[in-house]
Amino acid sequence: MLVGVNALSIVVAVLLLALAGLWAVVGVRGLRGSLERNRWFGVRADETMRSEEAFRVANRVAAPGMLGSSSILALGAVASLAVDSAWWILFAGVALVAALVIVGLVSGLAVRAAATVPVEEAGCSCCSGHEEGGAGHEHTPTGGETPSDPAADCGTSSCGACSLKGICSGENAQA
Repeated sequence: MLVGVNALSIVVAVLLLALAGLWAVVGVRGLRGSLERNRWFGVRADETMRSEEAFRVANRVAAPGMLGSSSILALGAVASLAVDSAWWILFAGVALVAALVIVGLVSGLAVRAAATVPVEEAGCSCCSGHEEGGAGHEHTPTGGETPSDPAADCGTSSCGACSLKGICSGENAQA
């Protein structure tokens, strides 16, 4: 029987359960290797986003921690509903902090694992057979114009990949 349940504890428990559900889905899909590279879910860092294989490896490494954090959040939500008085705040807060610490730790391990995945150098796919930096090596975006700023198309298409090698990582890719 639920004792001492108030509206705020119910809202906090629902939020904890929603986060637990999200991390459980990400954890299961990461463990199965079915989580596709995306901008919103999973471990996302320069090392993990450089290839599908690096993303898959990173999320497979992080999956057990995600599932453990999900369990901690679910237990914290249930405990916050089941206790009397203001103790629910302590249970919810400890569960949230513990889950965030675990996710942070396994994400760091996952990034390190992704960094060990060899990078496949595919060369320049948009240059119609020209070698990188060679004569006639021009990238023409739609409209036939040669861009004056090579970083202008950063992340928008594969054209410009040769001249942008290394430029699109870090803060520019996240903006």
